[in-house]
Amino acid sequence: MDPIFQKYSGSGFPVGRKHRAPSLRQIILISACCTFHIASFAQHRMVTGKITSDGYPLAGANIVLKGTTTGTVSDTNGEFSINLYDSLETIVVSFVGFTTETIDCAGRSIVDVAMRVDPTQLAEIVITALGLEKERDKVGSSTVRIAGESVVKSGEPTLINGLSGKSSGLLISRTSGDPGSGSYIQIRGQGSISASVQPLIVVDGVPVYNSNIGSYGGGVVQQSRLNDLNPHDIESIEVVKGASASALWGTRAGNGVIVIKTKKGSGLANKLSVSYSGTYGVDRILARHPLQRTWGQGISGYYYTGVFSNGAGWPYSYGDKIANRSGEDDIVVSDPNDPDYIGYFLTSQGKKVYPIVETTFDPNAPPNGGKNSVATFDPYEALFDGGHTLDQSLSISGGSRDNSYYFSIADLNQEGLAKANSNYRRTSVRINSNRQFNDWIGIGSTLFFSKITSDRLQMGNNLSGIFLGGLRTSPDWDNEKGYEGYYVPPSGSFNPNHQLSYRNQIGMALNPGYDNPLWTMYNIKNESDVNRFIGTAQLDVNPLQWLNVTLRTGVDHYSEGRSEISPVGTAGFFKGNLSLESIQETQFNLDGFFQGHFRIFNESKLTVLMGINGQQRTFKNVGGSIQDFIVKSNPPLSLDNATTDNATPYNRLVQQRSAAFYSMLDIDYRNQLFLNVTGRAENSSVFNYEDNPTFFYPSITVNWHVLKSLGIEGKFMTFAKLRAGYGVVSTIPEPYQLTTYYDPSFYLDGWTAGLSANAQTYGGGYEQSALQGNPDLKPEMKKELELGIDLRFLNDRLDLGATYFTNKVSDLIIPVAVAGSTGFNSKTANAASIQNQGVELDMSFNVLNIGGWAIDLFGNWTQIKNRVTDLGGKPAVTVFGKGYTQTVVKGYPMGIIYGVGFARTPEGDLVLGNGFPKAADESTVLGNTNPDWRGGLGSRIKWRNMSFSFLFEHSHGGQIWGGTRGALINFGTHADTDREVTIPASEVGSYRNYQGYTVGSYGYPISPDGSYTVRGYIHDFGGGPVLIDETWWQTLGGGFGAQMESFIESAEWTKLRELAISYSLNTVAFRQKTKLNSMEFGISGRNLFLWTDFKGNDPETNLSGPSNARGVDYFNNPATKSLMFTIKVNY
Repeated sequence: MDPIFQKYSGSGFPVGRKHRAPSLRQIILISACCTFHIASFAQHRMVTGKITSDGYPLAGANIVLKGTTTGTVSDTNGEFSINLYDSLETIVVSFVGFTTETIDCAGRSIVDVAMRVDPTQLAEIVITALGLEKERDKVGSSTVRIAGESVVKSGEPTLINGLSGKSSGLLISRTSGDPGSGSYIQIRGQGSISASVQPLIVVDGVPVYNSNIGSYGGGVVQQSRLNDLNPHDIESIEVVKGASASALWGTRAGNGVIVIKTKKGSGLANKLSVSYSGTYGVDRILARHPLQRTWGQGISGYYYTGVFSNGAGWPYSYGDKIANRSGEDDIVVSDPNDPDYIGYFLTSQGKKVYPIVETTFDPNAPPNGGKNSVATFDPYEALFDGGHTLDQSLSISGGSRDNSYYFSIADLNQEGLAKANSNYRRTSVRINSNRQFNDWIGIGSTLFFSKITSDRLQMGNNLSGIFLGGLRTSPDWDNEKGYEGYYVPPSGSFNPNHQLSYRNQIGMALNPGYDNPLWTMYNIKNESDVNRFIGTAQLDVNPLQWLNVTLRTGVDHYSEGRSEISPVGTAGFFKGNLSLESIQETQFNLDGFFQGHFRIFNESKLTVLMGINGQQRTFKNVGGSIQDFIVKSNPPLSLDNATTDNATPYNRLVQQRSAAFYSMLDIDYRNQLFLNVTGRAENSSVFNYEDNPTFFYPSITVNWHVLKSLGIEGKFMTFAKLRAGYGVVSTIPEPYQLTTYYDPSFYLDGWTAGLSANAQTYGGGYEQSALQGNPDLKPEMKKELELGIDLRFLNDRLDLGATYFTNKVSDLIIPVAVAGSTGFNSKTANAASIQNQGVELDMSFNVLNIGGWAIDLFGNWTQIKNRVTDLGGKPAVTVFGKGYTQTVVKGYPMGIIYGVGFARTPEGDLVLGNGFPKAADESTVLGNTNPDWRGGLGSRIKWRNMSFSFLFEHSHGGQIWGGTRGALINFGTHADTDREVTIPASEVGSYRNYQGYTVGSYGYPISPDGSYTVRGYIHDFGGGPVLIDETWWQTLGGGFGAQMESFIESAEWTKLRELAISYSLNTVAFRQKTKLNSMEFGISGRNLFLWTDFKGNDPETNLSGPSNARGVDYFNNPATKSLMFTIKVNY
């Protein structure tokens, strides 16, 4: 209806109704009114403009005059024109999946509108586990959709970490700041004790790998294969959290599903679209371990290195006070005629390093010996100079009415924080295409290839870890004076391949104890080369109006070559070590299903789906390692560089197949009540072929649109949905656990296909494993109930969602002890169970949308309680995983910190001995690594062409073991040991240290007035004041003591995850002059600020990477904060 008639339809005129012929009086009156309205029409004017999304034209967007139904739609180029009137100068622009924009056009003739994806990422359309689209309001389970644009704008070059803080129920923890490092992903709590808790990843309807294969605890930080994907290719990411939503994936959905949809291009614009994005970023260390710079290497206040005693010397920094030295040159032993002469070190730069004269330990003599320098050195400055990232992506898309295509090429080049040998490069190509031949048949395909190369630094519980050697180094030792060269003894011979460090001050020892971190950084190489291919093909046939048939197939394959070389002179491998290996994983997936759509009861719909699925997965790992190089200097990268008795080959092949039938029944009753029932019957080659067991995974969801059913929808509360769901999913055992292994008893004959008949130790052949196979193993089954409510208010401006869930995971696989008479130590069995329950809240609020301003607020909150309910009758079980050990205790959550604490009375008071606490006799639960709750809160503010956004993430509660702090206290380099107390002569006998000595009897340096100024402080544990000094820190009070309670710290934190500001050029004048659609400039930050009480690196860090064991900080490589500069060009 024309707005003029709409405006006056209630004025008494018979608009749109049958009536008698008008009288002359009526004709005159109507004529007068028409004359008046013609004058009014003379006041109208036309506004033109263009609707875009991310620089691309958006065809089919609705543009209407506010308060009316008069409007138009944008054409294939996104352009529109509409008439305005004096009283109607505001337009409303809407499009499914985007935030509705309300724009005041007063005084404007050109209005360009950049549409924004709903900032909550809760779009109108969601992707189900099978990759099928469905309206979000019709889904009966909790799902969260994260736009691909949101991940790109997060500033994270890797896909996984860009999801942090954006969804309830989803836990993402980046365990290291190393380039390309893997991350821990958990959906709705711990789902297993011994198996992985990582969710299934589905890309374009096909499962893909997110493997993280490698050493945990030491070695290097390995990559997550999900990071092989290019984030710029992603259209959306669906977090499918509940069992009721993921049951159609059966045995692979035990930990939830993350469904990724890639961009497909669009034929709506009917022309070529080109987009370029370039980002340059700089990385810095997020948080540092506090170190002391006051006290030098030594013991009891005296400078001491041990170099004259045994070459590889004293590791502790409890020496003299550096500031009290003279500042003159150090006194060294350089004269070959000196009876104390032991030689020197010749660096690779030709510099000679002589040993420094040590103290005599005379309390009345200067405590510094020949060490006069007051210079101190920061290990962070020696190792790190900041990281750099260059991320570039170019995409071309387009098509016509019947086809579409999307092509991209991208390159990510990331240099880590360290000065050398820490890098990650990913180059990828994607081609997606779709073709609709006619009304009933269409095809689609995706092809993706990426090549990833990287070099990773040593970390963690590892003698070559850069932090283990770097942070333990005494503050008065300069690691940069030289780290490799020759040790020259008094005989004058040159001994190559030696390294210099604070424990090996003239390189005398070939094995330095642990490595100078610069030796690690420059000499130890750990390289990886990955080639990844993912391909999918889909055929859609619609032979009848009500019938759809889909055939979808996909393959994911990657091969990785790894090499690690530790040259001669490396701690732990002082004769040299080389490892070469090849890893290949391939999975093939085939789905065939049909959907029948029927109308029932006139106003209701019925959808029936039936399908089959087949999968095959193959893992190959071939490699070998050698020690004791034949060629020691500049060794070749060859496994022939050692004798056969110093070589260890290995070869592993793992295959598994599965077949399944699945079905779905979906009922839509009057668009108000929705019922969805699914079932999947599946068998797997993992289980006994003779029995060929089939496992069934059902689910049911129901949701009710309350307001629509009751007919009470209003402007304040516009939508209300109640939903409930129940589902069953599982995790299957790893292959070959049903049978008993026979392992090679001893390797002897090198690289042949079998073993020598003369194998030593066991008389040849193979030996039976101590772990008994269990043919009765079953899947770990999860049964989950979910209840929820979704509400929208204020014309859908405020969107709230709340979900309660409870799940029980039974038949968990754990090791169970067996009688020694069986010939085994243990066997795996389905003997444990875990329960999770939690609450999830999601919110989005369009706070303001007027006058060119748009302000959106979004957030999420998650609380999950986890408890181990059964351990096969045992109170506690120790589980040995891939590189980690964790203890699981019945009645406590998974993820507890279990160890020895202080002995306490029943009332909780410390049990003391000589005034100091005692260690408990038994281990107990000391902490819980799980947070009490987590939440994210963010906003996006837009004014005309400028936008600003931020995201905060908070983790409340939880603990972490600060093992790095404990070790550094033991070695005397942590800032907690930088304390000093002066005890007057009259009180010398009043305080005793942990060993029972007074300061006078312990041998500390004495002042002229008879007082003692010692490193430490006076403290009262409840039994009277005692002296806390090195005797406490190096024993029970340090990280190597019998207790670990002192180092359980709060893991609570708040981070500014994302901060971004951008400006877009997309006016008509700009487009006409440049022939571009738009250009955008942006600055963004990632993890710019951290608020925490944790005294370590980063409370999200974890020694064992993405494994199930959590909350361990032990010389982990540092986390990063980043600042990025971005330019985007759209043509």
